[in-house]
Amino acid sequence: MFVSISLQVAFAKFVALRFGEETWTRLLHDSSLAASMESFSDAGRGDALMPLLMATTRITNEHAAAVVEELGAFLAGQLIFRYQRRIDPAWSTLDLIGYANRALTLWFERRNAPNAPAMRCVPIDERTVRIVYASRRHLCPLICGMIRGAAEHRGEAIRCVEKRCMMKGSSYCEIFAERSAPAPA
Repeated sequence: MFVSISLQVAFAKFVALRFGEETWTRLLHDSSLAASMESFSDAGRGDALMPLLMATTRITNEHAAAVVEELGAFLAGQLIFRYQRRIDPAWSTLDLIGYANRALTLWFERRNAPNAPAMRCVPIDERTVRIVYASRRHLCPLICGMIRGAAEHRGEAIRCVEKRCMMKGSSYCEIFAERSAPAPA
């Protein structure tokens, strides 16, 4: 429940900053959203992120994947600020991806979280990390957004290359986070 509530609070901040306070207020007063959130709570899932996301895309006419990716970039900055004491300044964005993956895996295991996403990060070489992800939510763009946000925060140029995507019919996502080669001297 903590992850969902924290994510919902972050989503509220994101929507207010990106689309304006009036959009967030409109979301809260959307009757179909209220009904959706109740059904999620009644089901014991405590997960209102998907109804919030769908209502946001309906109200703003923005594409869901774009909103989720922007949310990821926003969350990266929030998480880096929140956990800055645990992040070694010498870590690259690619290092941070690996350490964050381990921390999330432990977090979900300790809480015996139902429907936890499956994610594995494997360094390919000094410039590339392969991320394999599967989740019932299909929030693949969130990963690319978080990578982009972390890279921007750390002043690095990282690009996400999706080889497979659940949103395009695959059973899992395969994402490569690639650091740009240094410019020749």
